Amino acid sequence: MSLIAGTVYFTRADQTYFLVTDQPKSQFFTVKMHRHQNETALGTLLSGLREELGIDPDCLRLGELGTWHTQGLETQDDLISLYTLELVDEKSLNMQRLRSVGMSFAQAKSVKDLIFNVDVTGVTRLD
Repeated sequence: MSLIAGTVYFTRADQTYFLVTDQPKSQFFTVKMHRHQNETALGTLLSGLREELGIDPDCLRLGELGTWHTQGLETQDDLISLYTLELVDEKSLNMQRLRSVGMSFAQAKSVKDLIFNVDVTGVTRLD
């Protein structure tokens, strides 16, 4: 079993917002992946976003791929694959449902410590 993390983001008025939880500290949405036949990391993440958070995967576009260092950039022992997904339509979100499970959208500047623990240099960018 491995962990996969993801965040949904959107930009409004030159400000970027990321989907995070603040319990007990800012974290990206994380799901557990059990290695089953025909299961992929991205598929597991999208299923979690749909089933746990009520976010329609059809309203998302794959952005950057990277790794998230849960303990900071000093160690390689804590890496989790991270997918960033751009939200196409903000109106598709059920903000009340997100709040009920402890998730919210935070401005990038308010979660800068979390974002600084993301490393996108080791993966290929998809265009």
